[in-house]
Amino acid sequence: MNKHTTKPPIETQQNHISFEPPPVEDFEVFLAPDEPEAQPQQAPAKLLTMADAFEYRPPIVWIVEGLIQAGSVNVLYGDSATKKTFVLLDLCMCVSHGAPWLGMATTQSNVFIVDEESGKRRILDRMQWTARGRGYDQTTPVYCHSLEGYDLDKPQWYGQLITMLQETSAGLCIIDAMMDVMPGKKENEADEMNPLFRTLRKIAEDLNVAFIVVHHANKQGGKNDFRGSTAIKGAVDVMIKVESEPGADLIKFTSPKTRDQKNSSFSANANFMLDVEPKMFWLTEAATPKQFKAYPKGEEYVLCYLRDHGASSRNDIMANAEPICVPGTASNAIGALFKRQLVARANDGGQGVEAIYKLTEEGAQEAENL
Repeated sequence: MNKHTTKPPIETQQNHISFEPPPVEDFEVFLAPDEPEAQPQQAPAKLLTMADAFEYRPPIVWIVEGLIQAGSVNVLYGDSATKKTFVLLDLCMCVSHGAPWLGMATTQSNVFIVDEESGKRRILDRMQWTARGRGYDQTTPVYCHSLEGYDLDKPQWYGQLITMLQETSAGLCIIDAMMDVMPGKKENEADEMNPLFRTLRKIAEDLNVAFIVVHHANKQGGKNDFRGSTAIKGAVDVMIKVESEPGADLIKFTSPKTRDQKNSSFSANANFMLDVEPKMFWLTEAATPKQFKAYPKGEEYVLCYLRDHGASSRNDIMANAEPICVPGTASNAIGALFKRQLVARANDGGQGVEAIYKLTEEGAQEAENL
């Protein structure tokens, strides 16, 4: 087992997680890696009462504001070549210094990475590039085990994980990737996935550590856009989907599953500077394109006509409808928009008085987007 000397957190203006980790012997899953025959001992169950419910509990600590909580289990997934590892390393650098990440505040926390996919040379290169991209150096409190053979189906490897989280005083742990630390298991079987997330949940709660587990998207189609059992989605606090075309700078993030916050979407631009020395990588916040409503052809015509011509009679709107739509479609569209309060009568009307229509305030806003 590789051991690391724990470095003190970098001083920043952000608050950092402060807790005294319990001794590793307190964990029911602890076993040394060289004791494969040993069995975990069941810890006594704690009965919670209404007295516990009324006790003071400190506010939620956000590792990443509004996205990742301390003591949570999360999954980040996407297709291959969507820059998942670079994204997470950039996040790690920001969290390790308590610096904002893509416009979201972070709480300073040491970071421990379980890498069973990239390999030592590649992961160390990328750690250096992302640290340089953020202006940090070798004192940055980000630690890593690479290709150490973690098998989180075996209790002794949970003991290894707990030990390293304590030795590095980590508040954030990245596991890359899920199936690499569950060799031989079937991701489509709930019974084979649930033990992983149950134990990660226990460690997260006891050590106040946030886990982000890397997983892959489902390329075959179907009910889920991530590979494997629906139990994966049910077991985690947040799922973050990463989308990016190969060779493109834009990276899109969506959260199809959250527990204590609204589903969110945001974007980033990937900045690669790998063809000159010193090599660097970093993310910058990208504006999320505004989503506009789509209207049927007739309704879009009426909104645009009233925007361009001002208050108009039904006959005038219908008379100028072609070739965009037929007059009857325009007439029906007026009624539909009136019901949705996007257009309103501009005159009092009455028997024998031709109806005049205008855009409401909301209708004018919608018309400006067309």
